[in-house]
Amino acid sequence: MVAFVSALLIMFSFSFTNQPVAMNGRTFYIDALNGNDRNDGLSQAKPWKSLSRVNAATFVPGDQLLFKASGKWEGQLHPKGSGNKQNPIRIGKYGKGRRPHLEGGGTANGTVYLYNQQYWRISSLEITNYRADEETGLSLEEWENRNTTSYVKPALPPQFKNKNQPKYGIYVQGEDAGELSGLSLVDLDIHGVNGYIDQADEASKDNGGVFFKITGMVKPTWFSDILIESNTVHDVDRTGMVICSSTWSQRTFTGNGNWTPSKNIVIRKNVFSNTGANALIVRVALDPLMEYNLFDHCAIKASGNAAFSFNSDGALWQFNECRFTKANIDDRDAGGIDSDYKTRGTIVQYNFVHDNDYGMLITGGPAQFNDGTLVRYNIFENDGRYAHPTHGKCVLRVGGSATNTRIYNNVVYLGPDQADIKIVSHETWKTAPDGTIYQNNIFYNLGKNAAYDLGESTNSFFGNNLYFGEPATQQPGDSKALRTDPLLVNPGKGDPAGYRPAPRSPAVGAGVRVDDAGKRDYFGTALPLQRSPSVGVAEPGH
Repeated sequence: MVAFVSALLIMFSFSFTNQPVAMNGRTFYIDALNGNDRNDGLSQAKPWKSLSRVNAATFVPGDQLLFKASGKWEGQLHPKGSGNKQNPIRIGKYGKGRRPHLEGGGTANGTVYLYNQQYWRISSLEITNYRADEETGLSLEEWENRNTTSYVKPALPPQFKNKNQPKYGIYVQGEDAGELSGLSLVDLDIHGVNGYIDQADEASKDNGGVFFKITGMVKPTWFSDILIESNTVHDVDRTGMVICSSTWSQRTFTGNGNWTPSKNIVIRKNVFSNTGANALIVRVALDPLMEYNLFDHCAIKASGNAAFSFNSDGALWQFNECRFTKANIDDRDAGGIDSDYKTRGTIVQYNFVHDNDYGMLITGGPAQFNDGTLVRYNIFENDGRYAHPTHGKCVLRVGGSATNTRIYNNVVYLGPDQADIKIVSHETWKTAPDGTIYQNNIFYNLGKNAAYDLGESTNSFFGNNLYFGEPATQQPGDSKALRTDPLLVNPGKGDPAGYRPAPRSPAVGAGVRVDDAGKRDYFGTALPLQRSPSVGVAEPGH
């Protein structure tokens, strides 16, 4: 525990050598215009001025660091110390005006950096990390505008790569420290990070907006009780957010090795847009929750699904909207949500996934594993707009050694302009999927020349699905298939409400009970107990 020192010492000691802050539960004010680092910082009348003054202090549980609204600071914020569960250390703003703006100016280890620290809550800031000299002198605003004009608006832009220095907006590092708990990022605007991006280099994934990373190989280390809520992350290269990368990650399907997952991770109500590649990567995690996020125009410069979980168990993706994920020329990924490999028990439910250039991916990787992914009560509208370089246009992709995948009560809608598309594509990646089940889904296809391609997969089962619209080739045998208009209210208009059943819809009550259907439909109505469920995403009575 950091030793307490008197307020007098704080006022008159200016060596900036990590001296502890005086008293528990104090509020420190930082004013970029009117502050003075010789002040004690303990009142709005005597605020500190610089990040270096803040970085020189060690804070204790209950302290607050408040930056003045509309102020701007350049450099890195690296405050010291930890809070505790009852009294976290808080960073926020005071006064009226815009969010305080922290600009890293190309700082390698993040505009905001925490190392082996616990119980910090960071909120109400604008965070950028931009080097103009790496962008031929463009201002940050000009660079962000170029992202839109050169990569968001064109169809199939070329892949982009650079030799920029890797950068982070926020970098949280844990090393040989055991459990690190209680870190919250709330109501932040994180953007303008012109990091390193190169599709040929897997390591380029590990820089961008927010990055939690476990390093070291002496003591198993993991994060717990992580909250990422109500932030905006936009115009960052390469990745919007990684939670988290870890050296304690090795495992196989039959044994966990040194796998030490982070726990109690909640990522909710965030808005991701104009990310260079993936918006959100969740790795080495146990039961992470990702909900009510918006992924909009992501992966604009390089291959990447908007969001995916990897090397994790029990990931839950729900109530998210994924739209307009971009494909560049020769991209391998450009879908909404991806249940990636080295995973077990992923659940993807109640999401609206639409207008993405490629389709959703469930993959076991090249002779790895993805066991028991459950996809239920989602709406997939107008996905698969462009052709994958190997597999063509696809909506639902199941690939590699994915096993026991269950796909229930979804709606797949293809508009009349979506021709030559695979509604379902099972793909071999050294091995092929096994045991994929499709039940109670609506396949609403208005496009020409659609197909189902099960490839070399084994033990696939289709039962009790409803098929409507244009015929599709290679349609698998389906026990108790319905081939009729489902009479949905107004499908294909970009509104989930359009997928409710109209009166006298043949989908109502036409489903089959499945053990893991959940308790509610897409709109929150409880699933019936006294009759069969409906086919599709909605029960009547909304």
